[in-house]
Amino acid sequence: MTVDYNALNPDLLTILPEIIVALTSIVIIFVDLFTRGTRSAKGNLLAGVSIVGYVVAFAVCILMFNGFFGYDLIGREGFGRMMVVDNLGLFFRMLSLGTAIVAVLLSTQFIKDRGMALGEYYAILALCTCGMMVTAAATDLTAIFVGIELMSIAVYILTGFNRTDKLSNEAAVKYFLLGIFSTAILVYGMAWLYGMTGNTNLREIGRVVQEVEASSGIINNGGLLLAMFLLIAGLGFKIAAVPFHMWTPDAYQGAPTPITAFMSVGPKAAGFAATIRIMTEALGSGWQTWVPIIAVLSVLTMSLGNIVAVSQRSVKRMLAYSSIAHTGYMMIGLAAFTPQNQQQALSSILFYLFSYLFMNMGAFGVVVWLQRNGATDGLESFRGLSTWAPAQAALMMFFLLSLTGIPPTIGFLGKYYVFVAAVDSNLTWLAVIGALNSAIGAFYYLRIIWFMYFEEPRAVRVPRSSPAIMYTLGAAAVAVILFFIFSGPVLDAARNSLPTLAAALASGGR
Repeated sequence: MTVDYNALNPDLLTILPEIIVALTSIVIIFVDLFTRGTRSAKGNLLAGVSIVGYVVAFAVCILMFNGFFGYDLIGREGFGRMMVVDNLGLFFRMLSLGTAIVAVLLSTQFIKDRGMALGEYYAILALCTCGMMVTAAATDLTAIFVGIELMSIAVYILTGFNRTDKLSNEAAVKYFLLGIFSTAILVYGMAWLYGMTGNTNLREIGRVVQEVEASSGIINNGGLLLAMFLLIAGLGFKIAAVPFHMWTPDAYQGAPTPITAFMSVGPKAAGFAATIRIMTEALGSGWQTWVPIIAVLSVLTMSLGNIVAVSQRSVKRMLAYSSIAHTGYMMIGLAAFTPQNQQQALSSILFYLFSYLFMNMGAFGVVVWLQRNGATDGLESFRGLSTWAPAQAALMMFFLLSLTGIPPTIGFLGKYYVFVAAVDSNLTWLAVIGALNSAIGAFYYLRIIWFMYFEEPRAVRVPRSSPAIMYTLGAAAVAVILFFIFSGPVLDAARNSLPTLAAALASGGR
């Protein structure tokens, strides 16, 4: 029996993975309402339902990549050309789903131990993931805004989900207030862009911007220039770029640690998806105007993130500033964007985000495990860890070496590709600054390794059983090494995931 896909609603087909994740959230709520049993059993059931939903959505994304049961969906648009099925969107959709799966596995024991509401937690996490996926697939300013807000509101709630923790409450309030401010800036930028071009579709905006660039240049068009600055500021908040990073340290430190791990990768990836689409599809013709701005922000972001991280005694707060620094490294790839080098530049960002999923969530996962064993997130908790938890110390060492960018880890390749993209775009100075910042980062990463292996523990504990966390950390560590050796398929997928630019970009180098 064959299915006539032309008879199906084409709009719904373009957002099929999002529909599955949204339905997963609804199923979680009903399972939570009507299931009886112990808290532990219910928590495991809800985690299982979440993972099944994410895996099904992930499988659908893979089918869309390779042909949906023989039916090619690539290039299909829906909802008035607001959503699209393309390789870029599918790459980020699968990255979002992978992040959500890891977050669930790290959360299973943590939220049960802390007495947090189980059903609400998993349902909100699913809605946040759905928002990230919508953002990744959107090709219209309106749809991008809807996706970002669905994601952001859910993250605000998850940040303060541990209601008995004052730090969690404070972090949520700060994040929420700064988030409102950044949203206003982002919407104002979108409004200006709509006013100057008469359209919200990125490709249509791109055609108008190309005409303006050909006639007078964006630099001489005050309205478009203002819109560009506002959009960079609004999107900079979502990816935690300096000077729009103020929320990051407090939010990361106060949020429940599994959510901190999730926030450090998922929303950041969604923010980069929106940034790549807007800057290349809508404003790609004006790259000579915005590329220098991105380059300067990249230097500020990685420099401030690394320098401030050196003085941190809280590992969660240190990883927060580290996350800011890694945003700066990823922005090197965006700064390397030129019409001739766009594939290498943008694919380097995608590969970096892919590698960041395993190494950063792995590092936060070890902190989750430590907190479950009665330790804090302070640097002193890692003192002598190798003597009473050698496996966890070894895993943390792998993740930290990858974050540093030392081979043979996937983190080395992530930095290598963004640096090469910069050199090929005549931005050797930016690559050099990135390398110097990596040396600064090595100091505070290696300091943790020193504490684990060369300091005596102040208290030796008997590790509690945490199979879900340990299996997740083990899989992440394998991925850190495996994808260094077999990086070709991931890099090819990243290179094939570039957006189709709306306008023929201006030719010529720098």
